[in-house]
Amino acid sequence: MGKKKIKNPWDQCKNCLPAKCCTYFSLEVDEPEDRKDFDAMLWQIAHKGVSFYIYRKAWYIMVDSICEFLTPENKCGIYETRPSICKEHSIETCEYTEGDYGFTEHFKSYDELLAWIKENTNFRFKDRVKPEAPPKKKLRPLKSAVG
Repeated sequence: MGKKKIKNPWDQCKNCLPAKCCTYFSLEVDEPEDRKDFDAMLWQIAHKGVSFYIYRKAWYIMVDSICEFLTPENKCGIYETRPSICKEHSIETCEYTEGDYGFTEHFKSYDELLAWIKENTNFRFKDRVKPEAPPKKKLRPLKSAVG
């Protein structure tokens, strides 16, 4: 018996809007094994829109980046010619389930990943030093042009 075909392809996504799967991509990465691996991950997560997660014992890097074909209505602008990874994506394989991805861990910031490294490994990193605010310049009164 075949799968039930969805009449409207957007039905499967109506609870997920705003099109969560079209606002990021993630790739499996090698599990970090040494201090150098964690150091590289800290560098990567220091970039805006980058996070890491562990799902079913595998490590992933997630990059927040909206698909250029996502329309203002949160629909695919190239639906008929979309890439095969999009065609294969379905409600059955979607990791987004009403706001919970089911990750074992999700590191959304440098500090979260650093805390996990300190708690779960023997590798030691210094806490980051927050940059000091530049000194405020004192404004000099304007000299009058009339004199």
